[in-house]
Amino acid sequence: MPAHSIHAFAEKVTLITDGANPIGRAVALQLALLGSYVIVGFTGASVEVRRALEELKSLGTLANAVEADVSTVEGAKNLVAEVEKLYGRLDLLVNTLKFDPQASFAETNLDIWQKTIDANLKSVFFVTQSALPLMSPRPKPAIVNIVTNREPEEKNPAFAAAQTAIVGLTKQLARQLPENFRVNCVAINEKTEEKPAGSEFFKTSQNVAADDMARVVVFLLSAEAKALSGQILTLDKR
Repeated sequence: MPAHSIHAFAEKVTLITDGANPIGRAVALQLALLGSYVIVGFTGASVEVRRALEELKSLGTLANAVEADVSTVEGAKNLVAEVEKLYGRLDLLVNTLKFDPQASFAETNLDIWQKTIDANLKSVFFVTQSALPLMSPRPKPAIVNIVTNREPEEKNPAFAAAQTAIVGLTKQLARQLPENFRVNCVAINEKTEEKPAGSEFFKTSQNVAADDMARVVVFLLSAEAKALSGQILTLDKR
């Protein structure tokens, strides 16, 4: 995978829906260092998460953190509205929000189902829809959706269904959005279950670092991937 110059993303504006997600945070740091203006969203963050987000803001004018619940339509619109207020344009979008309640099929009631679908699938759909007016005028807008596959270990069927639906949505958006858009997906095959919480939230798999995964996302956002759209790039945590 090619290395990017320090100015590879200069002047481009990037929105990352969940800066508390380890991969989202790593993408934000890498893009900011490559010259992009970065906005990360977060919801109900703990003290540890807020402290980590300060790392982004400490980069100076290249990064901003915005609190918004993108599992709701209003929250998705509010997050994009903040981007418009800050920069008036949007070049790159990375949908990273993940909510996995670890409930079995028998344990999944309507509330768990709805929260899982809203946080994972609904957030991708409505953040992207809200971002469309800001991205369409840009010359080379790009979107990357991040999903997680844990089959056959997956416990929550609602989570698995949402991840599969995001893959389908990625392919449809690649077909239906204007020709200047590129829409791709990074699917991460996890071999073991993870349940980040509290101070452990930013710790990733012992086998594959979030920085390595973030490099794949950055590649898909870059000019080097200009021929790729509607693709699902799968990474294995071995």
